[in-house]
Amino acid sequence: MCLRTAIATLATIGPLIAGPQSIREIDFKNASYAWDDLDRGVPSDWHWLAQLPHGRVRLKNGQHRFSDGSEPGESGPYLLLRSITYGDLHGDGREEAAVDLIYSGGGTANWHYLYVYTFNRGQPKLIAVLESGSRADGGLLRVKVQKHLLILDFLDSELRQGDCCSEGFVRVRYHWQRDKFIESGVRQKGKLPLIVHRP
Repeated sequence: MCLRTAIATLATIGPLIAGPQSIREIDFKNASYAWDDLDRGVPSDWHWLAQLPHGRVRLKNGQHRFSDGSEPGESGPYLLLRSITYGDLHGDGREEAAVDLIYSGGGTANWHYLYVYTFNRGQPKLIAVLESGSRADGGLLRVKVQKHLLILDFLDSELRQGDCCSEGFVRVRYHWQRDKFIESGVRQKGKLPLIVHRP
């Protein structure tokens, strides 16, 4: 009788202590991210990083300050989690996650790092990182996953209105091929109401 009770108890507790079963169960707001703390110039266009960073930085409640000070944005460089987009990029029926972080050196310039993860053996596995341009110079505007494609909208530098804003966007589609994202199809352009691109 005691043995049956013990087995029933373990069967009940087992699912409660099991690890994540999907990428949606990962707490990206309180996670470590690959990061190289280099002297970063302000980027003027978007690109995929040729190599994944080797260092680490950790977010707490969706943010990280690189130096002591007041709230993020008031002084010093910081990272903020802006969004998480889920969807099947590999066509295998399992979702990936595209995590959008905004970086600022503490001044007016800010740009994005898009971390793309697959789910492998109960853990998120980083497969690619995109660095966007700053604000009107190709800043990341929207992220979407559709029909196994990663669809990114960037602010159009040709329609910029000062450093902060653009009246248009460029839509770029990427598909995963072997070990990297490859641009797919023709880029599209669209108009936007004049907006100020902020974190």
